[in-house]
Amino acid sequence: MTSSQAVRSRRADGPPSRTPTSGDPATGRIPAPSRPRPAAPTRPAARRSHDPDAETITLRAAMLAREEARQGAASAGGTATATATRRRTRVPTTTVAVLVPAHDEEEGIVATVEGLLEQRVPEWLAISGIVVVANNCTDRTAEVARRYPVTVLEMERNPDKKAGALNHGWRVAAQDADLVLTMDADTVLLPDTVAKMAEELRGNAVLGAVCARYWASPGKGLLWRLQRLEYTRYDDLRDLRGWRVSVASGAAAMYRTAALAAVAAGREAGEPWDGASLIEDYALTLELKTRGWRVAAARGAHVYTDPPTTWRSLWQQRLRWGRGGMDEVLKRGWSPATRIDCLSYVLFAFSVFFRVLFLGMLTLMIVYAVPFRYALIGLIPLAVMWLERMTSMWRLPGRSWRDVALVAILVVEDFYGFFLELCAVTAAWRCLNARRQAW
Repeated sequence: MTSSQAVRSRRADGPPSRTPTSGDPATGRIPAPSRPRPAAPTRPAARRSHDPDAETITLRAAMLAREEARQGAASAGGTATATATRRRTRVPTTTVAVLVPAHDEEEGIVATVEGLLEQRVPEWLAISGIVVVANNCTDRTAEVARRYPVTVLEMERNPDKKAGALNHGWRVAAQDADLVLTMDADTVLLPDTVAKMAEELRGNAVLGAVCARYWASPGKGLLWRLQRLEYTRYDDLRDLRGWRVSVASGAAAMYRTAALAAVAAGREAGEPWDGASLIEDYALTLELKTRGWRVAAARGAHVYTDPPTTWRSLWQQRLRWGRGGMDEVLKRGWSPATRIDCLSYVLFAFSVFFRVLFLGMLTLMIVYAVPFRYALIGLIPLAVMWLERMTSMWRLPGRSWRDVALVAILVVEDFYGFFLELCAVTAAWRCLNARRQAW
């Protein structure tokens, strides 16, 4: 019996008891079983040093171990025919480039970058690169970011602030990707955020951008609790609107590269983000809507972002948001992209007018000792408002009895609302008087 007949005889008798080894299809010869690969030396568990200058090696070690395992599996498995078959059946890959503008974020950039490196992405998605743009930094943001396998770009003199950093990253490293994710350096993504955002864009060709649903990072204090409740209620509002949004929030937003290229082609500077805008994410959103793209929130994508920690910083943030939004609407006027926002400003003006009227009447009644008279029907709106606040608070992640008490008494949140309205009114006054508003 020849060797080839012996091979055919063995195939006819059935599979052997051990796992078969792939043979040469031309000769029918079966190579000797490969010698088992020696186990890789166990890496000691790395601990984060308390020294701020020490490199963070835990994540690097894990990434290196995964890469070694992948290379070992690739070298030990399959013949050339099997490899060709896998290549023919491979799912087309969608690439994502990540831009992280960072201004003096030495403390927060570690969590931001590690959250990006730990993203779980499906086989059809790949993160092509992570670019940290150190924007006018006076601290060690760039040095800390270089400890990780990311690209770091430094801009020492950038008059356009965040928009300038995004445009620089776009020019250098993002135009070849299918999607572009932009995020703040004080934002941390959940492990599936990138995949969820890309999935929304992949499933709807009309969408030009999606933003994540953001929660306040863990903190403490009254101001933190109030902002956390505010973020939750805003999230409920987006749910009621079918996840349509007026702005793709810069905390974490993902854009189609084709949509960004269309905006850049229509601008004199040839860049997507407007360096003259106080809120570049809102300006870009309006540009996308003007060109027929839709913008939405990715319902399955969540991020944690750091809210302002002082009343002063909150005041500055809301002044910038309010002034920047009004500037963009006035710049474009009444249009399909701005009409909903214009109506929102009109409703806000009526709300402020009636609130001032109520406070004025209440003051006159107190001054002139006018007796108060209560009607039960007047308590219905108050009861509805209380029920709505309690319902939205109940969906707050990680709520505690302090959150329940804060919402139940109503008064504290009402004063917080007065503060935000005062910010908006001040921003409108400065906008109408053409007073310059800076970061």
